[in-house]
Amino acid sequence: MAACNNQNTVNILISNTSPTDTANVKVHIPIEIIMTHLDAQSVDSLILLNEKNQQVNFSVTHGNQDIEFVIPVVKGYSQKNYSLNTSNTELSDNLLRFRTASITVNL
Repeated sequence: MAACNNQNTVNILISNTSPTDTANVKVHIPIEIIMTHLDAQSVDSLILLNEKNQQVNFSVTHGNQDIEFVIPVVKGYSQKNYSLNTSNTELSDNLLRFRTASITVNL
């Protein structure tokens, strides 16, 4: 139950809704949406982790409106899970949080 009150993580579900694999797709997520889920003062302190709990680089774009990062490969009709954190936590630490706080991006 403690994970449900976690405001340090938001999960990002990247969903490829087409039958074709995608490669090196740039994903944009509005900072406003991120901040509604996280207890963070700025994006400078955020850490983005992929499904393997490896840190992923991201940049701030569009006049500080979005964060942008590259998804290497998403197979057709499949999904990838990323985690945006205010501290260095692992994706597995936030499994219960996934259902309550997530951002979905359809490719």
